[in-house]
Amino acid sequence: MTRALVIGAGIGGLTAARALMRAGVEVRVFERAESLEKIQVGGAIHVWHNGMRGLQRLGLAEPVEALGGRAAAVDTAEFRNWRGKLLVSWSPRETERLVAAPTVGVVRPDLHRVLVEGVRPDVLSLGHECTRFEQTADGVVARFADGSSERGDVLIGADGLRSAVRRGLFGEERLRFAKYASWQSLCHYDGPETRPGLFRVIWGPGARFLFYHVRAGRLYWEGIYATEPGGSDPSGRRREAVLAKFAGWHPPVTEIIAATDEAAIMRGDVYDRPPTKRWGEGRVTLLGDAAHPMTNAVGQGANMTIEDSVVLGSCLSSGDPVAGLREYERRRMKRAAATAQLAHALTALSRWHKPAALAVRDVVLPAMMVVGKRQHVKDMAYDFK
Repeated sequence: MTRALVIGAGIGGLTAARALMRAGVEVRVFERAESLEKIQVGGAIHVWHNGMRGLQRLGLAEPVEALGGRAAAVDTAEFRNWRGKLLVSWSPRETERLVAAPTVGVVRPDLHRVLVEGVRPDVLSLGHECTRFEQTADGVVARFADGSSERGDVLIGADGLRSAVRRGLFGEERLRFAKYASWQSLCHYDGPETRPGLFRVIWGPGARFLFYHVRAGRLYWEGIYATEPGGSDPSGRRREAVLAKFAGWHPPVTEIIAATDEAAIMRGDVYDRPPTKRWGEGRVTLLGDAAHPMTNAVGQGANMTIEDSVVLGSCLSSGDPVAGLREYERRRMKRAAATAQLAHALTALSRWHKPAALAVRDVVLPAMMVVGKRQHVKDMAYDFK
C-alpha cells in the first residue's frame, strides 16, 4: 500500500487526505498549528459547481450543503457598477441542472470542521512544522522542527501560499503582489437588496465589492481596492476606513459595512504567483495554493484545490506512485494555470479608476460574460477522470 505524507491541514491537505483514503492510500497529515482552532479562521468561501462536484466524489457534499441551508444556495449572480446599474445577470440554477451540483456560500471554519470529520482522528498530527524533506530511491522523509521525522512513499505539499515544501523544491521565490488589498467580514444583515440566494459583485473606481449569504440572516462581504503593499488601517477605525473607501456607492454597500462589528473586519494584501511548468519532482508534488496561488477575482482558489485532491486520489489509486504524481500534474497544470491567468486579468480590471476606463469596463464585462458563458458551463462540468 502506498503511504502518503501530506503537509498542511487546510482545505487542500484535508481534501487530499480524504481522496487518498478513499483510493486505498495510507495517509498522514502534518500541520504546524498546535490546535484546530488556529486553523479554523477566516471569512467565507463560495463553493462553485465544480467544487461541489468534487465534494460529491469525496462523499462530503451533503454536510457542506447543510451548513448554510437554502439561504446559502445561490440562484442569481449579478455584476453591477457602483452606481447600481445592472451589467449582467445569470442563473447558476441553469448550470446546476446541467452539471448536477449547486453552488453555495460557506463559512470557512464551518467547512474546515466538515473536512476534519471526513478523516480519521489518527490521520492528523498537529504541532508538526515541516522544515525540510529528503528523497531516496525508495521513499521520502519529512523532517520537522521538533526533531522528529516521518517516512512515506510520496510527499504532498498542501501548505499554502508560503509553502515550505515548495521552497524545498524550487528555492526562494518572490510572491507577486496583486496591487490591491482586501477587507472581508461576516455580519448579520437583512435587506431588500440582499435576499437569500443572491450573489452580487459590484465594480467601482479602483475597487470591487461583493456579498452573498452563508446562512439565513448571515452575510459575507468583501471589499477590495487598489493600494500599495504593507498598508494598514488606523487603530480602532477599520470600519471607518472601509466606509470612507466605499462612500457614495449604491445601496446596500455602506449599509452592509455599517452593520458589521469593527473587530470582525479582516484586512490583508493579496498575492499570487505566475503559473509555472513544474509542480514537483521525484516523490514530491504540490497541491492547492502551494502549487497555483491565484487572486480571488474568480473565486476559484478553493475550488481548484478540491479538484486537485480528487484527481490526486485517482492518480495514486494504483501502480507506481511516482508515475501517479506526474500524471496528476499533467492532468491539473493546464487547467489551474488558465484559471490563475483569468483571475490575474480580472484583478487588473478591478484597479481601473478613471471615468473613461470605467465606462469601457461597463461594456467589456457583460461582453466577456456572453462570450464566456459556454466555457463557464464547461469549466463547471470538469471531468475528474
